[in-house]
Amino acid sequence: MQKKFSIYHLLFLALAFSSCIKKEVTPLADEGKTFIKILEGPENKVFLSPFTGIKSVPLYSVRRDANSNASLQQTAPITLTRIDAMVTRYNADNGTDYELLPDSLYTLGTGIAKSGNTYTFDMVAGDFAKEFAINLNGSKWDLSKKYALGFALTSVGSNAAKASGKDSVIALISVKNKYDGVYSVTGTMLDITNALFVGTYPLEWELQTTGTSSCVVVDNVQLGIPGHVFNSAGDPTTPNTYYGSYGLVVNFDLATDAITSVTNYYGQPAGNTRSAALDPSGANRYTAASKTIDIKYYMIQPSAVPASPNIRVFFNEKWSYLRAR
Repeated sequence: MQKKFSIYHLLFLALAFSSCIKKEVTPLADEGKTFIKILEGPENKVFLSPFTGIKSVPLYSVRRDANSNASLQQTAPITLTRIDAMVTRYNADNGTDYELLPDSLYTLGTGIAKSGNTYTFDMVAGDFAKEFAINLNGSKWDLSKKYALGFALTSVGSNAAKASGKDSVIALISVKNKYDGVYSVTGTMLDITNALFVGTYPLEWELQTTGTSSCVVVDNVQLGIPGHVFNSAGDPTTPNTYYGSYGLVVNFDLATDAITSVTNYYGQPAGNTRSAALDPSGANRYTAASKTIDIKYYMIQPSAVPASPNIRVFFNEKWSYLRAR
């Protein structure tokens, strides 16, 4: 069963601490140098609201820590190299699915020149920092995808040095609609096939943007995938399983914030005949003032409940916004 329940996988770590405190010092050879660094490195998450035109988007900034006013008045020629393998490595390390941002989706910001995977610009006299910005084309953006670009400082000129640990960055770019975020979920569930199948509220779910007015609901605490956990032994305090091939995609009306429909992320229906549907007796809407969602919905499964309308599980929930994801 695909889940990451901490209750089944407890790991106790013994941490050894040194009795002395390590003092940060500057090596003598580095004293007096001017350093160039990527301020947001090694990772910068860039979140955008849905848009359809051309939008200037700063991915990160290159900063000059000058050792003197004279150094600040010098021109620092900056060279960066795009390293596509950084995206592959980030996905492998973090279990994510970022794609390399295609060249067709953007042009470079003012003052940045490109040759192959090499990018150059100058930090001129008086520049403490310079943004590396791109012009994104929102009309070509696939809202169901997340994109990334990785860069490393290659050269900073003869009058400066690269700052160790701040000489590379991966910029992670995704679009968020107004419903996107992390929510606390309370409510009730009723599975008519087994009275011991009970909800284990509260839960924590992420609403992740899939379109201008739609989100997929992901349990990143218990599962790491779209899904609904519960307890199969009548214990409402601890989840021990979940409904396979069942997870929500929620569609909203942007003008009214009403929920227009829910569908099953794994198929409508999935291979096990499970599908999702709204319960029309619910409020089924997002309230902007409180950032809450009141929703009632069903899990329909004809293979388990042959009689029409084939409703197996009734859910009645309130989702309360906690934070941005």
